[in-house]
Amino acid sequence: MDRFQSNQILESAEPGPAQASEVNWLGDWLLAFRTDEKIHPPRRPEGQWKAVKSDFECHYWQSSPSHDWHGMPYMHVETTAWDIRLMGELYGTMDPVGSVLDVVENRTTAASLNGHFTLLAYQKERFEWHIWTNRYATLHAYYATDGHRTALGSYMAAVAGAAGCAELDWDGLASFFRFGFFIGDRTHYNRVRILRPATHCILNQDGRLLFEQRYWHWWHSPRTDRSYDETIEEFAGIFGLVMSDLSANGRIAYPISGGLDSRSTIATIDPASDLTNRSWTYSYGYSDDSIETKIASQIATLRHLNFKRYTIHPYLFDRLDLIMNSIEGFQDITQARQAAITQDIARNADYLIAAHLGDIFLDDMGLPAVEPGALTDDDYLAVALEKIKKGGSDWLIENLCRDRISEKEVDPLLNRLVSEELRRVSEVQEPDFHVKAFKVDQWCARWTTASLRMFQAAAFPRLPFYDTRLTDFFATVPATYVAGRRLQIDYLKRYAPDLAGVIWQVTGVDLFKGNQNSTWSVSRRAINKGLRLIRGQKVIERNWEVQFLGESGQRGLQAWLLQPGLKLHELVPRSKVADLIDRFYSDPLADKRGYTISMLLSFSAWLEILGPGRSDK
Repeated sequence: MDRFQSNQILESAEPGPAQASEVNWLGDWLLAFRTDEKIHPPRRPEGQWKAVKSDFECHYWQSSPSHDWHGMPYMHVETTAWDIRLMGELYGTMDPVGSVLDVVENRTTAASLNGHFTLLAYQKERFEWHIWTNRYATLHAYYATDGHRTALGSYMAAVAGAAGCAELDWDGLASFFRFGFFIGDRTHYNRVRILRPATHCILNQDGRLLFEQRYWHWWHSPRTDRSYDETIEEFAGIFGLVMSDLSANGRIAYPISGGLDSRSTIATIDPASDLTNRSWTYSYGYSDDSIETKIASQIATLRHLNFKRYTIHPYLFDRLDLIMNSIEGFQDITQARQAAITQDIARNADYLIAAHLGDIFLDDMGLPAVEPGALTDDDYLAVALEKIKKGGSDWLIENLCRDRISEKEVDPLLNRLVSEELRRVSEVQEPDFHVKAFKVDQWCARWTTASLRMFQAAAFPRLPFYDTRLTDFFATVPATYVAGRRLQIDYLKRYAPDLAGVIWQVTGVDLFKGNQNSTWSVSRRAINKGLRLIRGQKVIERNWEVQFLGESGQRGLQAWLLQPGLKLHELVPRSKVADLIDRFYSDPLADKRGYTISMLLSFSAWLEILGPGRSDK
């Protein structure tokens, strides 16, 4: 079946189990209350909105995928009592319809659902709309209201437009510039919020929010009856099962880096299995002799996988509209390197294994030996800020936010907001896992998932390290077992010795040498870098260097940061922006100016492409 075919409504004559047809594909969805029936701009021009359902003053629209927005799998189930839409995928269930009905009919909680999804259900008798985010809010949904009009949906520009929300949230933007992501449930707009992880909301027929509750809470209970070796064995079993489920169907792309998380996903592929015929692997680096792509090539070759190596060239300004509409302005636009090859991904795959979150659960937060109760709230705040605060943010805070925030000073405001989010995971007593829970709820839910949408432009991501079977396992593992990547390294050495024999980019040695020569490895990499500089070989380590430092980059920054008439200049004088760019080009690495320029560009592009007034265009 063509992946862009619309789904058929499924009806059951009696309440109870309903049968789903083959899963189809959806671009985006929008639910609006008390609004006119004006169609707001879709994410991509080819994916126009289509009215699907109207009741009283409530309208539900869907848009189709397009050639450069793959969208999401979509399942629609209807009974006499419920009209249910699952956006995304469930993992580890043979009966997705039954699993969804058990939740909406209140036989179990949404904590039982595992996958990369958002669940939307209309209760016909009560005229109420229910929405559940998954445990980690990996598939974003936005809620907006101006006090009369209300909207809910998967694409923020349309949600904000439908609810008439256009006032910028400067407290939220301060967190965006300082941390690289929006803290909590904040967005660019005052009256637009993102639905939090593991949250169930109920709206009435007018769109008024009746109920909002978190249905799952973080926990950590290390098992003392299981040895370290037994823990590795259990991880291998669960991880193998998860990867088997997530690779059971479809053409699948596997990005491979020089790190350990993508290597772990490849470790589960049997070179003799039919999966190799459905798999396509790739990697990208910043030079033709990139160590990252060299490592990735070796890993793919060892498992007999089709592999493509890419060197990242300037692409950003040619694809800026697609990138902005994919990540929706929620991260630095230079971070989504996959934007350079979305067309190749789409040609080779329908799904993509994204190994995000592995580096959180399979490493420590710097506190593995700290005992519960040893840290104060101020201690946790200091650790959290150290993890998320960005160098290069001072110019942005000073020139954009300081005079516009709700309080006198920016840092006390942001400290308060971070402290509030830390308290949301305070039930976790173990310090290292406490910080992990905070980081997953904040940085992962707000920054990482924006990157996942860039993949969505080409293929739908499948997320093994977000699988609840794995994350529940990690909640039973002592912090010392994963500290320094110990458990993951030993897993690869035991279950994939061929891949463990390939060097790790971080250390420059293979996993069997471990950290024995870590000091020498760091020194050797520094020496090699110095030799390349002496020989006149340009050492590129960051995507912004590729995108900004050439002629096309200079023209792009001129167009998006200095061109007369930009909305940005209503907020910061053009002369100050010009001075920043001059200082950037005089010494790009000084004062973390690459971050400053990247975030300023991201904000300016958002203002022009998606910002206030777009719905009127």
